[in-house]
This record gives sequence, structure tokens and C-alpha cells, in this order.
Amino acid sequence: MKGQSKIGERINYKTEAGNLEVSISGKIPKWQEALLFFWVLAWSLCGIFIVQYLFGDWPRDQKLFLVVYLAFWAFFEYKAVHAWLWRKFGFESIIVKDGQLFLKNNILDKGKTIKYFTQNIKDFGWLSSNPKSFGNVYFKSFWLVGGETIGFVHLGQKVTFGMQLEEREAAKLIGLIRKHFKK
Repeated sequence: MKGQSKIGERINYKTEAGNLEVSISGKIPKWQEALLFFWVLAWSLCGIFIVQYLFGDWPRDQKLFLVVYLAFWAFFEYKAVHAWLWRKFGFESIIVKDGQLFLKNNILDKGKTIKYFTQNIKDFGWLSSNPKSFGNVYFKSFWLVGGETIGFVHLGQKVTFGMQLEEREAAKLIGLIRKHFKK
């Protein structure tokens, strides 16, 4: 973003003609990114290894076990690849423009933009949680995509964004976005 300002390491924003554009990077330190890549690689190799047994001469119940196992494996393969792609190439895009808020999770220019009218937004702010709870610690893990810290209610639907932000970064971002709601 040209003419941009920063909030912390991961949040870039720019204001232009009363509009606000915010980008929250999904980047993590290189050692964590490498660790995540090797996890994806090892998980993929394990799945490929198991697939070869699917074509062997096994009793029906053992083949059924392999199919069920591979279904679980495929789900976690998708989650691991998605997390790696998010951490390598992903970012959250937030745009406040003409009384509308646009949210998009972008990975390699893919993702769906969702539009919300600012006059219908209620309870906009920090999503508080117990910092020592298992769920809070788990969703701040670098191998997951999630851990949203900002939210609001739009026409009765809860909407969250701002993945794994520190409270001070989120507070600054909330203030910045609220300021642009009024324009």
C-alpha cells in the first residue's frame, strides 16, 4: 500500500479521500514458517505412504479402516496446507468506504469479500477472553488460522476478524476503524 502507516509489525493501513484500507498480514517468523512447511511435508508423505496400502490385497474391514483413516488424514492435510499458505501468502483486508465495511481473507488473491453496512453494526470492539484458557492459547498457535480478536454484530449475526492480534494493536485498529465509520 502506497502512503501507508503501521500499527505494530503486521498491520498496515492508509487513508485516502475519507476511505480506510487496512491489511493484516498472516506472516510469522521464518523459523515457524519452516517448521510448518516441514510438518505439511511430513504429513503429506505419511498420507501418500498409507494410500499405497489401499491398493493391496487386504480384507474388506482393513480397507474400510484405511479409507476412514485417509478421510481424517485428508481433512488435516487441508487444514495444514491452508495454515501454511495463510502464513506464507495470506492477509486480512479491511476496507471502510461509503458507509460500508468490507472484510476479506486473502490467500494468493483468492477469497470472498463480504460487505457490511456500518449503520447496521453494533457492539464493535475487542473480543475479550481469558488469557489463560486452553481455547485462547490454542487459537493463538502459529499452526492455526483463527484466533480472531475483533468483532461486531451485524443484523443479528456475529462477525469476527483480526486474527491473533495483541490487545494494544487491536485497540488502535478498533479506534481507527470507528473513526472512519462516522465519515
